[in-house]
Amino acid sequence: MGPAAAWYFAYGSNMNRAQMRSRAGQSLEEQPARLENYELLFNKKARGGFATANIHPASGKTVHGVLYKIPESAFRNLDRFESVPEHYRRIEVAVTDGTGKKINAQVYIATKVEKGLRPAPHYLQTILDGAGEHGLPAEYIEEIKAVAGATSQHQTAANKEE
Repeated sequence: MGPAAAWYFAYGSNMNRAQMRSRAGQSLEEQPARLENYELLFNKKARGGFATANIHPASGKTVHGVLYKIPESAFRNLDRFESVPEHYRRIEVAVTDGTGKKINAQVYIATKVEKGLRPAPHYLQTILDGAGEHGLPAEYIEEIKAVAGATSQHQTAANKEE
C-alpha cells in the first residue's frame, strides 16, 4: 500500500499540468470535473495589484476544473504556494467527475477578496492553457475569458476608491 492520497480540485492556474507538477510533484491520477453551485471570480489580490482566481458559492452556476489525486504530503507544498492560511484556506467540496460520480476533493478559497481586480495576462494564459490541456468545455473557456475581461471594466472606479 502506497502513501495516503487525496483529491485536489484545481480551477485556476494549477489546472496547468506543468505548474501543478512543479508545485505538487507527479499526480497519481487526473481528470476533468465540475463543482456545482459555485462561480469563478478573479477577486483575490495578488502582487502588482492583479487578481488571482477564486471561487464563491453561487446557486445554479458551475466551475469546471481538474481533479488531481496527489499524495497527502503534497498538500504541504500546495498550502505553501497558496499561502495558507493568510491568503487562501483549504476546504473539502463534492465535485462531479465526467461520469457523474461525486468525489470529495480539497479546494482553495481566498480569505480576502476585493472588487475591481483583473488577472495578469500571463496568469490568465496559464489558466486557459490548463483548461485546454484537460479538454474543458469550449464555452466554459470562453466564460473564463469573459469573467477576466468583465472584472477589468471596474478597475478605474476601484482605483479611485483606494
